[in-house]
Amino acid sequence: MIQVQGRAVDQQICGMDVDLEVLIADAEQSGWAPGPSRRLADGIEARIVVPLSGRLRWALGSDEAAQLARVIAWERCLELAVDPPEGGVSWGYLANLVRWRLQDALRAEVIRRRRHPLTHQPPESEVEQGSVLGHHLDRIALELTAAGLSSETCRRLIHAAADGPPFYRAGIVVRVRRAGATKAQAEALAWLLRGGAGQRSALARLAVGESPAAVFADPVVQHWIRAASGRDLRFFGGPSRLGHRRAAGVEWLHAA
Repeated sequence: MIQVQGRAVDQQICGMDVDLEVLIADAEQSGWAPGPSRRLADGIEARIVVPLSGRLRWALGSDEAAQLARVIAWERCLELAVDPPEGGVSWGYLANLVRWRLQDALRAEVIRRRRHPLTHQPPESEVEQGSVLGHHLDRIALELTAAGLSSETCRRLIHAAADGPPFYRAGIVVRVRRAGATKAQAEALAWLLRGGAGQRSALARLAVGESPAAVFADPVVQHWIRAASGRDLRFFGGPSRLGHRRAAGVEWLHAA
């Protein structure tokens, strides 16, 4: 027996010992009827909400962190019911997605608390759209659509990139390629979201409080944006000297 929302609930009933895929399938096939939906919600409570780290609870507030985790997990389950990944889903997979989104929310909250109340700026218009990508990912998506990538394609590729683990660059590239991106687009998205040892990603720079105007005015980030939107076919994964030499060689060959 475990305690869920003040109730003693049997582990099997609440979904502790039931595969996430089974609970999602049961709820979806029933038309999200109360019974199957309740079992999925209890599973989320036991496997996602209760084990939340103390650091996240302390930083966001215990009730706020728990409620955010419920909402994020439930929204993701609705998406997985319609478009499950090829590799399948598990409780660990869902927990990692929730943890990543909560960490994004925590960074945004830390930055908000550092601002003086008199200088606090209202949220930018694109953030008010209520999408499921997250604040900083939405900002990157906005730049990609402005560069010419369709909104639908943009969100599909970013969802694929975010559907880790793993979150290292090679893993992101593989997932984005499976979602239909070209090699250049996948490499560029991996740099935008993950970066490297010598170059912080655009996502990391936004997360530590750099202004979007400064981040996206950076020529290196502009290079990544163009490649991720499909406009720079000479992208080779980063602004290294080797990449510039290869690009120069291509230009020389075309001229010849």
